[in-house]
Amino acid sequence: MLLHSALLIGSGLLINVADAIPRYDVARTCRAAVTMTGGGGSQGRTVENCVTGEEAARKDLEKHWAKAPAAERTQCTGSGAIGGSHSYVELLVCLEMMRDSRVRRDDEQAKQPSTKRR
Repeated sequence: MLLHSALLIGSGLLINVADAIPRYDVARTCRAAVTMTGGGGSQGRTVENCVTGEEAARKDLEKHWAKAPAAERTQCTGSGAIGGSHSYVELLVCLEMMRDSRVRRDDEQAKQPSTKRR
C-alpha cells in the first residue's frame, strides 16, 4: 500500500514538472560538452557558442511547449534526465520527433480505409 501511494505521488510530481519548461544549468552542460569534444579547438565549439544555442532552443520551447501533449513533454523531460546532462536542444529535438511521429501516425490512420465488419 505504501509503495502504491509513493508511485501515485511520484507520478503526480512528474506531470507537474512537465507542466513548465524545466530549468537547466546550460553553462555546466556546455562546459562538459566542450570538454568531451576535446576543448573545441579548430571546430570552433566554445562554451559561449553552446550556451547561445541552448538559449535559442529554450526560446523555441517557450513558443511550442503548451502545444505539446503532456505525455510527450513528460517523456522528453524524463529522457533528458537519463544522461545526466540536461540540454534544451535535446529536449526540443525530442519534442519535434514526438510531434512528427504523432502527425505521421495520424496521417497513416486517416489514409486507412475504414473496415466495418458485418
